[in-house]
Amino acid sequence: MQFGILGALEVVSEGQRLPVRSAKQRTLLALLLCHRGRVARSEALIDALWGEEVADAGQRRLRLQLFRLRRALGPKAEIVHDSAGYLLRVPPGAVDAWRFEELVQEGRQAVKAGAVARGGELLRTALGLWRGPALSGLDDLPLLHHQATRLEEERLAALADRVDADLRLHRHADLVGELTALVREHPLRERFRGQLMLALYRAGRQAEALAVYRDGRHILTSDLGLEPSPELRRLETAILTSDASLTITGTVHHRVSRRPVLGCPHCARRHR
Repeated sequence: MQFGILGALEVVSEGQRLPVRSAKQRTLLALLLCHRGRVARSEALIDALWGEEVADAGQRRLRLQLFRLRRALGPKAEIVHDSAGYLLRVPPGAVDAWRFEELVQEGRQAVKAGAVARGGELLRTALGLWRGPALSGLDDLPLLHHQATRLEEERLAALADRVDADLRLHRHADLVGELTALVREHPLRERFRGQLMLALYRAGRQAEALAVYRDGRHILTSDLGLEPSPELRRLETAILTSDASLTITGTVHHRVSRRPVLGCPHCARRHR
């Protein structure tokens, strides 16, 4: 049995998609999956599903929804109860988000070890598991919204790592279109902007690379009152002076750091 949360929630058993039509059961299943092999406390599940409206009837309602969820999933889904709450037991690799994180880690390790092509393919495979926004249609709950946001941050970081691998493999010309779209979609993410600048420079488009920097600086200074990061400024200087370190040597020398992105709660916490 396979579970998907990198997109709309889905359950597949023996090649067939199992319908989990009840909104409460879909939410309950998503909550159990997001605990990733840990017990989900009964009180937290009740609060997420009904808030304070159920009072003393919460445990009874939860047991009823779990009974219905077990029936919908069939005997292959094992939902275990203990004194603290409930645990959904699934084998490794049965949840797409877990597999995504494993592949990303393997890809990064491969790149670090010098196997750049293999690392890039592992990252590409990981990103291919996404079918749409994580937990689509269920992320209005605070807990699931938090998980969806965290997964999206991991997706963007993995995407940037894959682009770095492609830059090291001399694929700069093929990256320009993709990176242009990413910068348009995420104008405050300096890592994508720096990658686009480098790809353009290596493609012989120095003036365009510098224009990408100026556009980013204008957005930061006019809208947020910020200057570009030191790393991005150093990259601009290197492009202006045609620094030899920007040539293709198998390593991206001027890599832009992951500066916190305004509006991202995870980045905000790291920046405090």
